[in-house]
Amino acid sequence: MADKPSVTQELCDWLGTVSYDALPAEVRSKTLDVIFDSVGCMIACSTLPEVRVVVDLIEELGGRADCTIIGRKQRASVVSAAMAHGAMAHGDEVDPVHATSVGGHVAAGPVPTALTVGQWLDASGKDIIRAVALGYEFGGRLMTLLYRERDYVARRFYHTAVAGALSSAVTASLLLRLGRDQMRAALGLAAYQAAGPDNLTKDPGHMGKTFQVAAANRNGVTAALLAQKGCFVPLDILDGAQGFFDAFLQAPEVAGEMLTDLGKYYSITDVMHKRYSVGTPNLTYLHGLLQMLRERAIHADDIHAIEIELPSRSVHRIPTTRHASISGDVVSAVAATYGKLEFDQIHAPAVPTRPEVQRMQQRVRLIGRNDWKDMEHGRHAVVTITTTAGQSWRKEVWHEPMTRQELEEKFHGLVTPRLGPEKTAQVKTALEQIEQAPSIRPLMEWLAGG
Repeated sequence: MADKPSVTQELCDWLGTVSYDALPAEVRSKTLDVIFDSVGCMIACSTLPEVRVVVDLIEELGGRADCTIIGRKQRASVVSAAMAHGAMAHGDEVDPVHATSVGGHVAAGPVPTALTVGQWLDASGKDIIRAVALGYEFGGRLMTLLYRERDYVARRFYHTAVAGALSSAVTASLLLRLGRDQMRAALGLAAYQAAGPDNLTKDPGHMGKTFQVAAANRNGVTAALLAQKGCFVPLDILDGAQGFFDAFLQAPEVAGEMLTDLGKYYSITDVMHKRYSVGTPNLTYLHGLLQMLRERAIHADDIHAIEIELPSRSVHRIPTTRHASISGDVVSAVAATYGKLEFDQIHAPAVPTRPEVQRMQQRVRLIGRNDWKDMEHGRHAVVTITTTAGQSWRKEVWHEPMTRQELEEKFHGLVTPRLGPEKTAQVKTALEQIEQAPSIRPLMEWLAGG
């Protein structure tokens, strides 16, 4: 009797045989939304200081001029451009996350890698959609296991960066049309480079997260290119003792769960788009807070106190020592002070330090709920506003998915200040028509700096 194929082999067999036409219509549609949203986020984040320092170094080093760098005139090698675009993809907290893992930034691996490698290879829009959908498939399954086995209190590594290296390698492998064993080698090579210490709760900026995702894309693309060249490593990196799950989780037995409902359930159908440029635990309660302010016509001067109940693990994730977009106190104070929370607002260094915002911050209290332990409670909150007149308003909220109209409004809000109305409209149309595009190159050329 023949030995049962390893998990790594079964996954790579399946990934290599799923064509664009075999992807369900819902999966293709959701992938288009993920690309659309991610590109808008990348354009906005291309201007942030955490991203600029990475791209500045790439430009200083020079080298091959194969690929566009979004927002820049100078071109770079495919590996360097993947690194630049990876930095942009998670330059802050505005990019899509994976709902099943309650916050993993899965799209930040496949999308920048697909756009960069796709431009280099002159891939079609359908090639890009397939590579993103299947790269996300791998990353979403992996991220869910990583989150489940190492929550934010117990973990010691940054899941997005670790999963991103492998999902980037899958995405690049598909565009390079690697064979099954080459893809297995690429996964092994990517796993050798996967890293990401989770000291981010002590990071007052966003540099740690931005760089780790930049490096994940660089490493994933490098792994696929080395595999194409014949670089050889053991082919079953996901399996058994000393494999990926043993190394990161001390739980090699969970590898088989990567195959659950393979081809029936697609990870990208569980994507969660962000209304605000904030860390995932903040999304639900901010939506509830802003709804209450509008519905009750409450102004900043009317607010005596704001209490926000959320899972205790979420309070751990959003201390005031972190970047303003992650700090629960800060984003709540900005939203309550101005009745809105926009990308440029939260990234303007002066806004969180304004006296009116700091006064409001003293009125905000985050309350951890120890009884909310399930992952689904990461999308659950209770917001209570007490007014100076003694009234008290309470609202229990769960995450509400963004509509297509909201995604388009978000895109315009992120992109128009950088590209202007005319070019924004061109890029939006190109993204909406990417399925019919014979080549991704025109889109990438439009995204270059003028």
